[in-house]
Amino acid sequence: MSEVTLMQGDCLELMKKTPDGSAGLVVTDPPYGMDFQSNRRVIKDKFAKIKNDQSLDWLDGFFSECNRAMSHNTAIYCFCSWHNIDSFKVAFEKHFKLKNLCVWVKNNHGSGDLKGAYAPKHEFILYGHKGRSLFRETRVPDVFNFPKVPSSKLVHPTEKNIEMLELFIRNSSDPADVVLDPFMGSGTTGVAAVNTGRDFTGIELDSEYFNIAKSRIQETKDRLL
Repeated sequence: MSEVTLMQGDCLELMKKTPDGSAGLVVTDPPYGMDFQSNRRVIKDKFAKIKNDQSLDWLDGFFSECNRAMSHNTAIYCFCSWHNIDSFKVAFEKHFKLKNLCVWVKNNHGSGDLKGAYAPKHEFILYGHKGRSLFRETRVPDVFNFPKVPSSKLVHPTEKNIEMLELFIRNSSDPADVVLDPFMGSGTTGVAAVNTGRDFTGIELDSEYFNIAKSRIQETKDRLL
């Protein structure tokens, strides 16, 4: 059974409790530094704005801590948006070998400027190595087609597709490895880690989302007993 460690608070402080070289993989979805607020009414009315999404002053220190916590020859997947891709890429490449700028293509598009901008339908994923990480299953194209979580089922405004996360985890870690997510939100990475037989360490600042994540991950563990 997967071992799960959950911490509630600021990840830049709590990551210091993670031993050097203890993580076998990082999969995370940090704030994008764009003061995000969905324009979809069903989401806007349901969720508050993402905390600490006004700047990226923390980005370099965050990737440094990820690198310290990861063992050698491991991988990291970090979601980001085109809005600040330059800042993410510069900070990422200080600490990791960038292997791909992957694209997640969603099944429907966002809104934005309805008359002056093309409808957004993708997010980026920085994929890189500390050392060199080899695929466990198969090499696939760097464009991933997975649907968004339907608005009616969302428990977090930027919740990711769990099957996509399971693909990353299976392909870039071994059973019983520790998957680390310092911005775990509602715990989707943790659920994916438990589903794939990995251990999980998750950190979340927001107490409401932390409790949701804790409940979701425990329900997953109970289901697999």
